[in-house]
Amino acid sequence: MALSIDWDNKVVLSTASITDIVLHHNELREFEDDPHGMLHPPIITWKVLDLGGGAYMYGLDYINGYALKFPNAGNYTIMGNINATIIPVAGVYVERTKAAAYATTSVGGSGPSASDIAAAILAQAQVTPIHSDSPSAASVASAVWSHTQ
Repeated sequence: MALSIDWDNKVVLSTASITDIVLHHNELREFEDDPHGMLHPPIITWKVLDLGGGAYMYGLDYINGYALKFPNAGNYTIMGNINATIIPVAGVYVERTKAAAYATTSVGGSGPSASDIAAAILAQAQVTPIHSDSPSAASVASAVWSHTQ
């Protein structure tokens, strides 16, 4: 991953997709720990949740006004729970892969609380229709089988 920091404008510049959230975290911490980076506020907060059985869920939030920018035209992918403002650049397309179950909320900030999010999900689930005319798995399997004979 090729990262650089524009400290004066609080911009993290990446010339590659971000597909490893732990590596991205470590690289940003290296920038924060170098002599020039120590003069500036932290770029990110980092959260690790132990799910048990050796599984972890990671969360990385850009803070203190820092934003992410892909300066070169092209397609980029961000995989993982990275909460960052992406600065738009002509010719740049960014695909974000992020599970809703892993979304972080800002505690004490201006974002919605966990209970607000849960209430919104419940309200949406209550108005989403369940189609009773959907075919059963058995009827789909039967139809597929009959066409392969």
